[in-house]
Amino acid sequence: MRVPETGPVPLEEALADHTAVVFDLDGVLVDSNELKVDCVRDALAVFGPELVDPFVDEFRRTFGRTRREHFLAFHRDYLGGRGTGRDEDFEPFYARYAGDYAALLGERYAKAPLCAHADRLVPALAARGVPLYVATGTLTPEAERLLGWHGLLDAFRGVLGGEEPKARRLSGVVARTGAAPHRTVLLGDSRQDLLAAGAAGTAFVLVTGYGFFPPGEILGAPGGPAGKEVAVAAGLDPRGLVTGAVVAQGPGQAGPVNAEPRSAP
Repeated sequence: MRVPETGPVPLEEALADHTAVVFDLDGVLVDSNELKVDCVRDALAVFGPELVDPFVDEFRRTFGRTRREHFLAFHRDYLGGRGTGRDEDFEPFYARYAGDYAALLGERYAKAPLCAHADRLVPALAARGVPLYVATGTLTPEAERLLGWHGLLDAFRGVLGGEEPKARRLSGVVARTGAAPHRTVLLGDSRQDLLAAGAAGTAFVLVTGYGFFPPGEILGAPGGPAGKEVAVAAGLDPRGLVTGAVVAQGPGQAGPVNAEPRSAP
């Protein structure tokens, strides 16, 4: 998302200019990233720390993938599976351990608080008639229950879960709007969110404050949509100012953030 040359603008105003606004869930609307790390660590604990600890590091780096992709990576890279996603030994593995993860998440998810100002920004945009969606790696029923617990579910026209990759979910939202892809914007906190926005051609706002990695690592790592103009927001304060950045052309070459995001006076 391009920030106007006149300078940073309040987040609510920047988002309201789009035909659709899509929120990631974990780390953007709900402070649940570390809770999910604990759940995956506990679900796989039987395999021992020598396998689980490095996978948890990978889980953090690739946070935002679908649940199936995460468990497939563990099965393939740490347990020696063939990695096709259709292995006869993968399906029982996935059913058991992803099921354990889902059960732990079901017990703990309701304890995750909203991220600061989510309860202000979402209703404010909904009141302006902006079409709002959620796109998340969390399965749809789990995401809907969590948003319902927090009283936000009715604000969204659709909750699009991790049954499909996030880039495909974004493309679906774009198709619903009938507008150019850049008129839809995703608010995310991870490298996977950036990659999904790049693949779908949507605008992107990197929301800081709850993600695993600082903006420089997310925007500066190789392999992303090089040269893509994005915005950076320090949380979801509707009056907080968004600033501009450019995705790295190569390792360590992320463009400057124009100013430290802050609240409008």
